[in-house]
Amino acid sequence: MTYLERLINNVDLKTIALPSNLAYGQQIFKRKAVQIISAEDAKVEAWAGGLTGSVKEGGGSRRRVMLWVEGSHLRWHCAGNPKDHDIFCKHCVAVALTLQKS
Repeated sequence: MTYLERLINNVDLKTIALPSNLAYGQQIFKRKAVQIISAEDAKVEAWAGGLTGSVKEGGGSRRRVMLWVEGSHLRWHCAGNPKDHDIFCKHCVAVALTLQKS
């Protein structure tokens, strides 16, 4: 288990994601729409999303996501977020759930 996976397993996603992003991210995860691009001990890059169907079903755009550890803190970036406004979006949730279940 990597350092990032250990950290993710101790994060309550409900505290960093809006309820709607948590629900949509869970659907992306359930539909297996996360593809890991690269994985290191403290950093992961992945594609998330790109499914057909409604937003509620996890449908929508495919985005590139990075999750990493900085010090002892989880950091993230999703290509779908506006500049300088990185929320823990549905794509980040889906990648985090994938890491928690690995």
